[in-house]
Amino acid sequence: MQNTRTQQNRPPNGATSTKTGENNSEHSKSSYKSRSANISPEQLRKIKGYQMMVAGAVFLIIPSLELYRRLYAGGERRIQQGEFNPTDGSIKEWEEEEKVRNFKDSWLTKLFGEK
Repeated sequence: MQNTRTQQNRPPNGATSTKTGENNSEHSKSSYKSRSANISPEQLRKIKGYQMMVAGAVFLIIPSLELYRRLYAGGERRIQQGEFNPTDGSIKEWEEEEKVRNFKDSWLTKLFGEK
């Protein structure tokens, strides 16, 4: 009778707590299994390699699409129209001369040209 009483007090998933005063000698840390317990170091290296390839593909595809749009599809480069002042929240619109001057002085224009 005593055995069924202790089983009724346990949660349905089988997890036990050290706060209840039960003896948890075999489950000292947690009753849940670690996710990386069955993964070898070689598999971890492969997983990290795949993650790096996916991250590299993102950094390769997005700029490639933008360059294709600008060079072959006839798209134009966007020009900054003004600047935001974070202290008072105002937006300062630039004049046409300022837009052209800032566009030509930017390091992106110096690297990739004006097209």
